[in-house]
Amino acid sequence: MKKHLLLLLILPQLCLAQDLMTFKDCLELAMKNNLDLKTALNQEQIAKTQYRSSYGKLAPNLYGTAENKNSWGRDIDPNSNLFINTDIKNYVGYINATYNLFAGFTTLNTIRLNKQEYRINQSNVQKVQNEITIDLAEKFITILYLQEIIAANEKQIEASQKQLELAQLKFEAGSIPEGEVFKIKSQKASEELNLITHQNNLIDNMVSLKQLMNLPLEKEITLVKPILQLDSNVNVEDQYGIIKQALDLNPAITMSKFREKKARAALALARASRYPVLSMRAQYGTQYTKTDYEDNEEDLLDFREQIRNNEVNILRFNLIVPIFSQFDNRSKIKTSRILYKQSKIDTQIKQNELSKTVLKAITDTKTSLKKNEASAKAFEFSQKSFEADLLKFELGKINTNELNVTKANYNNSQAQLIQSKYELLYNNALIKFYLGEAFSL
Repeated sequence: MKKHLLLLLILPQLCLAQDLMTFKDCLELAMKNNLDLKTALNQEQIAKTQYRSSYGKLAPNLYGTAENKNSWGRDIDPNSNLFINTDIKNYVGYINATYNLFAGFTTLNTIRLNKQEYRINQSNVQKVQNEITIDLAEKFITILYLQEIIAANEKQIEASQKQLELAQLKFEAGSIPEGEVFKIKSQKASEELNLITHQNNLIDNMVSLKQLMNLPLEKEITLVKPILQLDSNVNVEDQYGIIKQALDLNPAITMSKFREKKARAALALARASRYPVLSMRAQYGTQYTKTDYEDNEEDLLDFREQIRNNEVNILRFNLIVPIFSQFDNRSKIKTSRILYKQSKIDTQIKQNELSKTVLKAITDTKTSLKKNEASAKAFEFSQKSFEADLLKFELGKINTNELNVTKANYNNSQAQLIQSKYELLYNNALIKFYLGEAFSL
């Protein structure tokens, strides 16, 4: 009695320990915790910081310097420019400002380049989010499919066990040879192997699902099965219209186009090496000197007068004209031009890849729809055939080989029906996702 009471107390806690999670719950958790997405967001922030900081190149560079010089023995007095033989303490300070007046539009092109890099990283975040969504949906659907398959496998094994018990009785009664019993045992062993294979696949997919959400592997979760209802508003007949819309919305294509603009900015930056560089430097400085004379110090200038008398103001212009750079500039420009051309090719490659992927999803959706209808009919007929042959076997009208063939057909049709059902659900949601809608199951 105590054991039963203990079980009643423990079982509710075990059930509560498992979190029930819909696809929406899994997706929200993945968007919050996924490590790849966090990496992409960090890269976006780095690119954003670099882009904003590049505007600072439009302002002058301002810095100050200070120096303290202590000398002993014979040295030149900065105030009198005469040699003296005493201690000298000299304090010098400067404020410097440098500014590039012209450098072949290097600063503007650097800003453009960093801007495109920032946009690339923004698109990359969306791309990673899309990849996580599709990968999560695949794992979610696969797990539900495997759970149904495993449940079906277990029922098949139970049915085989009953057939084995019946065959064993018939063998003991002398109605059938022992070989018939071995055939049923072989069939049951094959079904048990399928069960183990599906259970292993279930574990692998569950681990992958938890890693996408960055959950501890020991955490138990239970997936909530979605309503297997298709959206009749999705028209897969206009396949080329769907492809065009998917190309306009897909972040991978947007990312590739931003790479084109970045390559063009890099080309303009490389061409800047042909232009002369004109820079300006402004400087203001002064100094204060203190000497330890042995005679009267009244002749020394005071601090303010020294600062005023020692002021220096400098304005410099520096012009650098490129003449010959050992073909280095020419090589950089040519390389940048080729990279710009290649970026256009890469965009076309991405468009072709996405077009192929979307077209495959459309074809898979059409195929899944027909496959689901055919599988439903095949399962219905194979189930009736198996039930009829099972009754014939019990009555001794057919042998084990004939029953196993019928049962194998029934098992296969059941597996195909379950698979087609989830394939159709996934492909239907995938088409809507390519058209810009949220991925929902």
